[in-house]
Amino acid sequence: MRRYRLFFVILIFIAVAASAVVFVVHRNSSNNVINHGLDIYYIETETKRLKAENNVVSGKSEEEIIINAVNIMKSKPKNEKLTTAVPENVEVIEAVITDGNVVINFSPEYREMGKSDEMYCRSAVLKTITGINFVNTVEIYVDGETLKKTDGTPVGPVGADDIITNGELRAEPETSVKIVTLYFANLNGDGLNAEERRIEVNKNQPIERYIVEELIKGPQEEGNVATVPAETKIRDISTMDGICYIDLSAEFVTRHNGGTSGETLTIYSIVNSLAALDNVERVQFLIEGERQEEYKGHISFGQPFEPDYDLVL
Repeated sequence: MRRYRLFFVILIFIAVAASAVVFVVHRNSSNNVINHGLDIYYIETETKRLKAENNVVSGKSEEEIIINAVNIMKSKPKNEKLTTAVPENVEVIEAVITDGNVVINFSPEYREMGKSDEMYCRSAVLKTITGINFVNTVEIYVDGETLKKTDGTPVGPVGADDIITNGELRAEPETSVKIVTLYFANLNGDGLNAEERRIEVNKNQPIERYIVEELIKGPQEEGNVATVPAETKIRDISTMDGICYIDLSAEFVTRHNGGTSGETLTIYSIVNSLAALDNVERVQFLIEGERQEEYKGHISFGQPFEPDYDLVL
């Protein structure tokens, strides 16, 4: 009988200790840890922004809660306008937490994602897991190797304050007027002219998208000539680690008149316009979601472009 009493006292001590450390975490009758009200992040298909659905995540340990949270991210969201950010074939090999710092080791399939998809996946995972109240930072590994930026340096541990991706959408988005610098070809076709334009934007859309949309619309000032085929569609656009990844429709290639000079002005009208933003240093082009080796046979397309202001007259 005394042993049973001692065991009961120990259980009470563990439960009290757990509830004291984590405010929203408690254990149910099955001894599962339950985290109420965790925001699970998905991608809103129309806006290409992250949006959360509230969910309940349980597990027998903090590590299991983290793994289960990622597994929920792969499940179909309740809102039909949302889609998963984590591919179904990407598995969590292991999750280790030490003093509030989490290391999540994903399976090798993580590397099969394109750059844009990987950025959404990474941001969604970081925003979801840092939302767990016993988590301070998250570091992502893939098959035992730390995730690296495009320049080869490790991404490292990331805290909630380090994530700039906006995960919440307002019912009536706040709008503001921005002055942007756009670059169009000159009449001679041998350089670029700068054109300032006032545009109305809302915070649920990246400013990069607005800039490229204005370039597609064409110039408003005399002496400037459009550089981007009007039929071009923006499939996706996002910036991370100083590189803006822009995914354009096939018309960007097929509807272009060609020629080395014309192609050069088209590329750098976009690159120079985007690089005018503080967060953009280089631009990587994708066509229909794929990285191309060249643009119409004249310009290498495999690497990100830096701005070329020598073209500006």
